[in-house]
Amino acid sequence: MFLLPRNHWQAKINRYVMGTLGLLLIAVAWNWAAEAHSGLVVAPIGATLKAVFSLLSDQTFLQQHFRVSLERMLTALALAVTIGGLLGLAAGLAPAIRATLEPLRWMLMTIPGVVIVVVFMLWFGMGSLMVVTIAATMAAPVIYIHVADAMLLVDKSLLQMARVYNFGFKSRLLRIYGMAVAGPFFSALAVAAGSIIRVVVLAEVLGANEGVGYCLAIARSRLDTPELYALALISMSVAGGLEFLIFRPLEKRLMRRS
Repeated sequence: MFLLPRNHWQAKINRYVMGTLGLLLIAVAWNWAAEAHSGLVVAPIGATLKAVFSLLSDQTFLQQHFRVSLERMLTALALAVTIGGLLGLAAGLAPAIRATLEPLRWMLMTIPGVVIVVVFMLWFGMGSLMVVTIAATMAAPVIYIHVADAMLLVDKSLLQMARVYNFGFKSRLLRIYGMAVAGPFFSALAVAAGSIIRVVVLAEVLGANEGVGYCLAIARSRLDTPELYALALISMSVAGGLEFLIFRPLEKRLMRRS
């Protein structure tokens, strides 16, 4: 039976301990802010958690708002990964393509998100198409730049060896480029997922009549601070769940296979 070294387990325990400590520090700072300010400014932790459980037990919220937002997020993520990943591969293989795409990449990564939201509202109107398009447009450059940069870091000696042994393009793409891109790709995936969740909620606040962002706008208009914080906590939990339950395990599994 293969046993992992003691240092591995010690490092893993240390990560969990320090992560727990970080959460406790956030909770302490949150509690201090809630006590120092009015409940209209910072909702107490207890009231926020109560609002979270209330929302998650409300079938109307789950079906008409949370599910809609989750579908928009996953659709936008799939589009961003497909478009950004394919363009990143092309840019890594062909410097001319990268140079051509660089102005568009720079523009999309520097323009304020609220400007894109307003412009896309004029183009697509209110609804899911507008929200998904905005989120995918904002996240695709993140995937693109990580994949393109990783392609440039591939060891040239490995490529020469692949040519000597007559590796086909597909084999080089999967066995050499794929392994080099895997780590940066999954890191970009976590960043893109967080970005998509923020943009989807923002777009729903400004131009949708359903979704978590729409509920956020209603809670703000009612000055329901606990529900506002609860919706933010639910959104963050989705991002954390995607990263720690899906993306990181997939990355570790792929790294072990390589």
